[in-house]
Formats: sequence, C-alpha cells, structure tokens
Amino acid sequence: MKKAILSVVLLSMAVWAAAQVSVTARVNKTSLTLDDELTLSVEVNGASGNMLMPELPSLPAFNVYSREVQQSSINGKTSTLFRYVMLPRFVGKATIGAIRFTHNGKTYKTDPISVTIYRNAQSVPNTRPASSSAKVSSDGNYDSAAVKRPVEKADPNLPPLERNLANQAYARGDENYFLVAAVSDQTPYVNQSVTLAVRFYYNRSFYDAPYQKPSVSDIFMEDAGSAQGTQSIGGVLYRYEEQRYLLTAAAPGKATIGPATVRYMTGSSPFSALDRLFGGSAVSAEETAKSDPITLQVRALPAAGKPKSFYGAVGEKYTISAEADRTQVEAGEAVTLSITVKGPGNLKPTGDLQLAPIDGLKIYNTQATSGSVPGNNGQIRGYKVFKTVLVPAASGIYTIPSVKWSYFNPKSATYQTLQTDPITLTVSPSTKTDTGFNFGAAAGNGFQSFSQDIAYLKTDAAPEPSFLTRLSAWQTLNWVMLAVLALSVLFASVGRKSLAQKRAYATAKNRLKKAVSDEAIAEAVSGYLQHKLKISTGSMPLKSILQALHKQGITPATAEAFSLLWQRLDAARFAPASADTQDAQHLANQALDILKLLEEESK
Repeated sequence: MKKAILSVVLLSMAVWAAAQVSVTARVNKTSLTLDDELTLSVEVNGASGNMLMPELPSLPAFNVYSREVQQSSINGKTSTLFRYVMLPRFVGKATIGAIRFTHNGKTYKTDPISVTIYRNAQSVPNTRPASSSAKVSSDGNYDSAAVKRPVEKADPNLPPLERNLANQAYARGDENYFLVAAVSDQTPYVNQSVTLAVRFYYNRSFYDAPYQKPSVSDIFMEDAGSAQGTQSIGGVLYRYEEQRYLLTAAAPGKATIGPATVRYMTGSSPFSALDRLFGGSAVSAEETAKSDPITLQVRALPAAGKPKSFYGAVGEKYTISAEADRTQVEAGEAVTLSITVKGPGNLKPTGDLQLAPIDGLKIYNTQATSGSVPGNNGQIRGYKVFKTVLVPAASGIYTIPSVKWSYFNPKSATYQTLQTDPITLTVSPSTKTDTGFNFGAAAGNGFQSFSQDIAYLKTDAAPEPSFLTRLSAWQTLNWVMLAVLALSVLFASVGRKSLAQKRAYATAKNRLKKAVSDEAIAEAVSGYLQHKLKISTGSMPLKSILQALHKQGITPATAEAFSLLWQRLDAARFAPASADTQDAQHLANQALDILKLLEEESK
C-alpha cells in the first residue's frame, strides 16, 4: 500500500514538473545583410538533469558556426540558454521553423520566426570632385591624382533604421574604430515609441572600453537590449557592438539626443610580455569615439476625433482583454477585475484607465502596473495591467460592461478604439452574520434590516391563576409597587447609560493605542460610536452615519474628518496594502484625534 501511494506521489510530482517546462526562441534582429550574422537564442525553463540539445529545424538559409550553452538556477528554478550564431547564405525572406525540445518523454516546440536577408552594399561610382590632398604612391613618388574610391551604399530595401546605420558606417570606412547612431523615425508623434540604435564599429582589437550612453532632453528613454554583428566596408570585415533604446517624447517640439561616447585602449594587452618589457604606455593609446547628436521634430497629436477613452498610447497592433478573478460571490465580497493592454513600445507614460460607475457595485481606485518583454521578432512588446476591486451591495445578476480603450495609429494618422467583452457576476445573499462592523453597508444599497423576530400564538389552555395573578386584583397596591419598580429601573438605566458612555472613549483610546492594523482601528471606532452615540455601523451606510452624527451636534468639519477616516478604513478592507505597523499607528493617532472631537462636541 505504501509503495502504491509513493508511486502515485512520484508520478504526480513528475507530471507537475513537466507542466512547469517552457521553451521559447528569439533572434537578436529580424533584418540583416549577407555580411551580417544572426544570433538565435533558445531558452528552456524548468527542465533539469540530463537534457537533450534542442532539435533545430532545417536551416537552408543559414550556416551555424557557433554554439554556446549557459545554465543558471535561481530559487530552485533551472534555466538553460542555448545560443546559436548563424551566417546568412542568400537574399530573401527566411523562416526559422519550430524548434523542438524533448524532456521526460514530452516534446515542446516554439513558434516559427521570420527574418529578412538583404544584399550586400552596392558600389556606386564616385561623382564628387577629386580631393587634392588624396595621393597614392607610385614607384616611391606621390601622384597628385586623386584616389577614386567607390562609394558604398546600403541595400535600399533595408528598414530605415538599419539602412541609416549602414550608410553612416560606409561613409566612415577609412577609420578603424568609430561610433554611429540613428533613430527609426525623426518626426514621431507625442508618446510614439522610437528606436534609437548606437553601434561601435571596429576592425582591430581593443580593450578597456567604457561606454557612456547618450543624454536626452524632453524624452523618456529605456534600454531595449543589445546585439552584435558584422559589416563589410571597402572589402574589410568590421564587427560592431549595438545598443538599442526605446524613446518616447513627452511634448511636441524639438527634442535632442546627445552623442554617445566610447573611450577605448588600442595596442597590445597591458598584461602581454611586450608590456612587461617596455611598459604599457609605450604600446597603448587611449582614443575616444563619439556619435553625432540627433534632433527629433516631435509632432502633436491631432485634437480632431480624439475619443474620451484615449489615454495617450501611440502605435499599432494593440490588444485588450478583461477578466474577473471570480464570477460567483456573495453580497459584500470583493471581486478583482483585471484589464490588460498589450502592444508595441512603452506603455508606462500612458494614463490610467477610468472605469464608469456600475449600478449596485462599489468601485475602488484602479491600480496600474506596466513593463515590457522581448518579442519573438526581437522587438520590445509593452504591457499595462489595470486592477480594481468591485464590491456588490446586494444579491442579483450584475454585468460589467465593455471597457473601451483607444490609441492613435501613426501610420493611418487616426484614432482607433478597442473594447473588452462584458463580464457577468452572479451574486448570492450573504451568509455572514452581522458583527456590528460591516463596511459592505457603506456601499449604500438602500435597505436596512430592523428585526427578524416572529411572535407565535400559543394554543394551549391557560393555567390556573397564580398567587401573583390573584394579588393583582388589589388595584391600589399593584399600582404603587409598579411605580416603585419603574423608578428603580429608570434610575438604574440612567446610571448604566452614563457609565457606559463615560467608559466608551477610554475603551476606544486603549484599543487604538494597541492597534496594529486597519481592522483593529475600525473595530475601535465602531465600538465607540455604538456605546457612546448609539450609532450602529453594522447596518448603516456612511451617509446615514453622518446624518446621525449631525443629530448628535457634531460640527460639519468634524463630520468631514470622520468621513475621510471611514472611507480610508473602507478601502483598506477590500483593497488592503502591505502591512505596515508605523502606518497603522499613524492612522490610529488620527482616529483618536477625531474621537476626541466627537467626545467634546456630542450632546
């Protein structure tokens, strides 16, 4: 029996482990020339032990000349990165098919990736005037004729950014080291993501090369990854290191991108034998390479046709979706609504989503988180998730309507609107008992329960009159005793009421001093209102509580302070933040100050 149970447990663990395995593939660029190289990265997460190499598909358009494997483990989760460096073989569109990976008898595969391979640089006759300073050597003598060096230009079919970088490199092909920079669009719209690429070209060795990224003004800049590649310039093969950034302009007008800088050392290594013999300063030199500054002409977004659901996103191919963490709840329970927007570029500068009121549901403030992830095509894909808490006040069927979200498409220069699917909530009556402190009533459902008792009629025959019943026939004595009893009860009641009211503030004060959470603060405030002012918060919305305070003689200023405190405690119940004892004590001190005012102003 134990062996059977152990087998089931091991099988379950194996199934669970297999379910955690994932395989993704990406390339460092989707556009390259025959001179360039392509890096294919295959990442396997969740697989450990003896693993097989990924099975690459047929790659007729490439020659694979380098393979690397890198494995890491963080918090018990293993990640293995297989990196392949490939050289293109011919011009045209090429597809890297699905890459297969087998682990524990199960096969995983990636999505296909498309890349475009362009021709090498084209030689164009030089039509510029000859330079008198350019001379060539002939039999030991200098000829005054100018050198007619052909001018190389990039394939015109390359994407604008890559073509610009390549043409700048061709123009500086007589240097051994140089730095160039370009942007994908020099006239973007406000909030439109623009790619900035900086390349450091070299055809000789170097070392100790600190890089300083360009400075920007009126632009939000975010790292977008790095890459390596090659380019043939004048028959010489150059390598380059590339760094990319995502830029987003915040306002229309001119925006400046400063130069990037690389300070590098040339010559032999400082640890070589030649250095030890003659000293590093004799064989090394420090050089500086700088890119040219770039000026953007940022265009304003058109006011015509701008919808109310536009929050600043500019781009294309966005998607939106919405989901609730549960669709069947009880009245007074919280439902978390998540709305996710995905698209190209950076969504951080965009505004937060505003939800319209929904009858019967209390909506709390929306919290937004944003970030970016690399896509399969090497481009950055941004996301933004909006989360809010909804609380139904009563049972019934509720519909969360479609949420609209708009963006501006720079290619068509038009606004486009997306919307989510409606979500239906089924709310059943609450099964929780009233504890005297119920923030769900603050939603104001318009109903208030006063009594649930039922008095039943008795059908049994009445018993024989007792001694007290017969005594009641003595009318005068009966009335005298009843009056004495009533006076006694009255005096006792007044005494207890006065004592309870006097002790209410002291009790609440002691509880607030010990409070370490918003819930404890709320219980203390609720208890004070119940015992001091006879205001039950368990079945009253905030509006009714404020009306009751007004009848007790509380001033509008104090009532407003209490209202803010109550709303803070209300929000903490359904959208709690991380626990912080200092924040709770600070809030408890504020609550104590408000109760002191209530104590002084109440009748």
